[in-house]
Amino acid sequence: MVLKERLYDIKEQTQTDEGWICRLSLDATHPIYQAHFPNYPVTPGVCIVQMAKELASCCYGQSFFLCGIRNVKFLHILNPMQNAEITVQLKAHKTNTDAQQAVSVSFRDGETVFSSLILRLLPDAPPCLQARMEHLHVGIVIPTYNNIGTVADVITSVLHQTRSVIVVNDGSTDGTDELLQTFSDRIEIISFRSNRGKGYALRRGFERARELGYAGVITLDSDGQHDVNDLKIMLRDIETHPDSLWVGERMTTGHMPSGNSFANRFSNFWFTLQTGRQLHDTQNGFRYYPLKTMRKMRPFCTRYEAELELLVRAAWRGISVRPTPVHVYYPPDDERVTHFRPGKDFLRISLLNALLTLLAVVYGYPRLLCRILFSKKQCT
Repeated sequence: MVLKERLYDIKEQTQTDEGWICRLSLDATHPIYQAHFPNYPVTPGVCIVQMAKELASCCYGQSFFLCGIRNVKFLHILNPMQNAEITVQLKAHKTNTDAQQAVSVSFRDGETVFSSLILRLLPDAPPCLQARMEHLHVGIVIPTYNNIGTVADVITSVLHQTRSVIVVNDGSTDGTDELLQTFSDRIEIISFRSNRGKGYALRRGFERARELGYAGVITLDSDGQHDVNDLKIMLRDIETHPDSLWVGERMTTGHMPSGNSFANRFSNFWFTLQTGRQLHDTQNGFRYYPLKTMRKMRPFCTRYEAELELLVRAAWRGISVRPTPVHVYYPPDDERVTHFRPGKDFLRISLLNALLTLLAVVYGYPRLLCRILFSKKQCT
């Protein structure tokens, strides 16, 4: 109930024959307002939905999972400076299933209706993959940087699967930190004041995962391109080979952008050259890192190139690197958010590949050869 404690207060709560009426006061100085609308604060739609869910839980005395929203209408801007106090009306309805509850919610001030919606709620229960995750000692690490438009949906989808979640906020400046606080009672949050890069975010996520006792972590990007339902496929593979490093191999929904396709082929070529192994999707951020098998391995690189570095070093160490099919959605170009810098990041990746190729000659290949010879000797 973090939003209730910080974004608004319940001034009055009354039960009627029709349902519940709550009188709220809004805090225009809240960081969510200050981050987005400092001069003309507007209550974001995602906050209105969260407020409605929290009020339903408060009024009906039960914690709920939000499993759907219907008939959403945002009719007028809800400005806490102009409407410091508002009324919220809630009414429960019967549904086709006894387990599910529907609640109509409207936000109003007198005759003015700011928004109305119908929530479909389920009683709070352990997420569907929680038992398997705990048995395997596996957690989720989600690095994020300025993905406020998608990160909440990603986290919500993951929480339906598991609560073993670590989100690393890599110095976001778009209000992500304030938004993450609405999940602070359900997830681990690591935040940096300035952007340090994906590699550094992964390093810190791995460190925290080890502190929490995880034997491995599944990494997901926060841009909404990964299908969270593929977690059960990844878990199936982990159960079969828990000491392997699993890399998602994309089955695209829509056409892969040409830049992504070229970068992927470029990375695949260098990975094969440096390790003698083949992967068809070395750029995918949907992965399983077996932290217990990797021991103290952590990325030296701090940005995008860290993911390739980890694959190569794992292969040199003798960790099996395996692909697993996953779905990826590419939104239209005008909706895509990417922080990849074609000039700087491509240069960094090129320099890394040059270094890894040199190390492969003096370290990687000799180590792989010694491992092969040692295995043959043991067999004889």
